[in-house]
Amino acid sequence: MKNRGMSRSHLFLIELIVVILFFSFAGVITVQVFSKAFQLAEGTTALNGATIVVQTAAETDRTRSLEEFIPSQNIVYYNKGWEVTNPSNAAYTMTTDATLEERWAGSMAIHHYTVTSGDKIIYQLLTKKYYSGNAALEASPSEEN
Repeated sequence: MKNRGMSRSHLFLIELIVVILFFSFAGVITVQVFSKAFQLAEGTTALNGATIVVQTAAETDRTRSLEEFIPSQNIVYYNKGWEVTNPSNAAYTMTTDATLEERWAGSMAIHHYTVTSGDKIIYQLLTKKYYSGNAALEASPSEEN
């Protein structure tokens, strides 16, 4: 009499298919984890580079005297290795907006630094430096009546 149920070979094939599916799902999850880790590492590298270039620019601007201060917007382009480059090879852009506000007893130099990659802002910093004395009064001689 012949057994009409599943034979051993059928059970083995089903078991093999289940094992293959399990390892396929495990492989997909592993690839996603490594992909996310790579993206996080790239983001951290970009943030570190942006922090360093902004800190360098801020320290340089901080050493300037009031006479050397020029209100302006400055744009510097960087490649993937954070080396200064031209706009066509740029991976990152640092924009510095510098303004001077007159105060009652002096002047306030304000620098706003923004580092971007494409349309994405990576890092921003706002710095202020106070110069005592009234720059407008010191620049022009006083008139006596």
